[in-house]
Amino acid sequence: MTVSVVDICNSALYKIGASRISSLTEQNKPARICNDIYSKIRDEVLRAHPWNFAIKRIQLAQESTTPTFGFDYQYALPSDCLRPLGISPDSDMGTVRTIEHRIEGSKLLTNETVVFLRYIFRETNTTNYDPNFVEALAFRLAQELAYPIVQSGDLTDRMEKKYRDWIADARTYDAQEGTPQDLIDDTFLNARYLGTNYDETIWRETR
Repeated sequence: MTVSVVDICNSALYKIGASRISSLTEQNKPARICNDIYSKIRDEVLRAHPWNFAIKRIQLAQESTTPTFGFDYQYALPSDCLRPLGISPDSDMGTVRTIEHRIEGSKLLTNETVVFLRYIFRETNTTNYDPNFVEALAFRLAQELAYPIVQSGDLTDRMEKKYRDWIADARTYDAQEGTPQDLIDDTFLNARYLGTNYDETIWRETR
């Protein structure tokens, strides 16, 4: 499935009965709003679920600068990191191993000399998006577009419900594409990376 940003925005506009656009730079209200909100909403939907196409695994590079107090070492998080899923002192993330750490700004602080990270990254290449993500993103955009374009609170609510349903379905589909994974709640990471108003279940995966 190959789609563009404009295709995704047009899918959202179609869902609320609005006219299509040809580009985000058009001088009309739907295009201007899509241009303003697309990147923010895309990142939000990426964070909402560990999409298989948007996951990376890396070993973090230890920095020469150390924390002033509290921890022995610090590591720079990747610039494209939207949400950490697993943090481990070794590459075997199949075993649950909780390590003491804090994330402050763009740094991870810990006493471990080696840190491996599994995380959701900011995937901007729409050709890599799977159909479930595209549809979820379109419904989330439609939710934002409904009131300013068609002045319908009821439509806004319906688009929110559709979005939640697609996220729930995506969790089921993605779980079938690999070995079941243990999920651990991580309140600190949730607060740091998931600034969302949705009442959704958030996890930190450990595999």
